[in-house]
Amino acid sequence: STMADEAPAADDGVVEEIAIPVVDLAAFLASGGIGRDVAEACERHGFFQVVNHGVDPALLAEAYRCCDAFYARPLAEKQRARRRPGENHGYASSFTGRFDCKLPWKETMSFNCSAAPGNARMVADYFVDALGEEYRHMG
Repeated sequence: STMADEAPAADDGVVEEIAIPVVDLAAFLASGGIGRDVAEACERHGFFQVVNHGVDPALLAEAYRCCDAFYARPLAEKQRARRRPGENHGYASSFTGRFDCKLPWKETMSFNCSAAPGNARMVADYFVDALGEEYRHMG
């Protein structure tokens, strides 16, 4: 089948809004007390948005630009980094043959990251190894 065959069927254009939990790092930095907020967000939703984290807005904008550019690439190119069975990193999508029915469109790109000394280029190296030198900036 093709990606078009696996894409979700067109509906009435209504997209359900998801209320994403927000974790404010200002509270953590002031008191060290956000553990319950994080635990509740993980238990109820499995994810959360972090605010007041101190990351440069220009860096965040570039990261979002790189994400958009990656997901706009042809499927065959993205699948060079596909997640292999038993791995916790790589490219995955809802149209990679895991399902027999049409599901909401989803793509993910996961990679390992470590702040340990000597790992400063770990993500960039992963992107280059999996996808090629032209992906170094995305890493």
